[in-house]
Amino acid sequence: MTLFASSIKLLHAADNLWLGESDPLWAHPGGRFGGWTAAVLLKAAMSEPYETPPTAVPQGRPGTRGDPLSLTVIFTDAVNDGPIEISTRLLRAGSRLEFWRAELIQAGKVRAHAQITFGMRRATISFADAVMPEAPPPNDPSLVKSGPPTKFGEQIDARWLTASPLAAMGGVEGPARSVFWVRQAGGLAMDHVLLALLADYAPPRAMYRRASAFMSSTVSMNVYFHATPEELEAVGDDFVLSEVVCRRCDGGYFDHALTLWSRSGALLATSEQVAAFRD
Repeated sequence: MTLFASSIKLLHAADNLWLGESDPLWAHPGGRFGGWTAAVLLKAAMSEPYETPPTAVPQGRPGTRGDPLSLTVIFTDAVNDGPIEISTRLLRAGSRLEFWRAELIQAGKVRAHAQITFGMRRATISFADAVMPEAPPPNDPSLVKSGPPTKFGEQIDARWLTASPLAAMGGVEGPARSVFWVRQAGGLAMDHVLLALLADYAPPRAMYRRASAFMSSTVSMNVYFHATPEELEAVGDDFVLSEVVCRRCDGGYFDHALTLWSRSGALLATSEQVAAFRD
């Protein structure tokens, strides 16, 4: 089964330099979908050669840098059609953790930059206090299949338990919360890169209070990866459940918290972001 990361094509042009194209399939009116930008930054860092084997990896995989643990992306400008460059830099490598920086450059301008942490996992106590929302299966006829009318919207299969964004505009009296099953529409299998992309797939919270559509853009996003390789493999190209909760919307900005769950109940990733909007 083909992983999502394989759909992002990057050419290793020089040490710590990758070349690619801004994928038109993930376009929206403001440039490129922020989730794709986050995904390509993560892909570049994951593609870097591993040169400093850890001195002790009791439960890790020698010869790798471990799995992504966290991704922080700052979106400084729109990513438009055309060529892109991604520069990477190793900030520190320890026995269990690596810290990387990546910048996406287009037409001589930094359009986004990321801090990425990788870690070797080991056997420890394991528990989760987070609770997965109750949800019917993705093929339940009560669910509404809906997405934004954009190029990137065509790449996502989302099936809504709560009101879909266009149906909910201006009509939600309670919390601006959404719960939906989601997957990449092309059937590519789940991996950390696809988790990073899906972590940004959430309707603008302000739409739940206004009866009209409007543009919003992610300013910064943090993603925390919890999934083990075995849990990602078990997901395959299946749906995952996304829950998004707004914490505050004010002054042209809002923030939200997001969780992604496998159908079997594994917490795969959590995320939070702040976004700007004009209504």
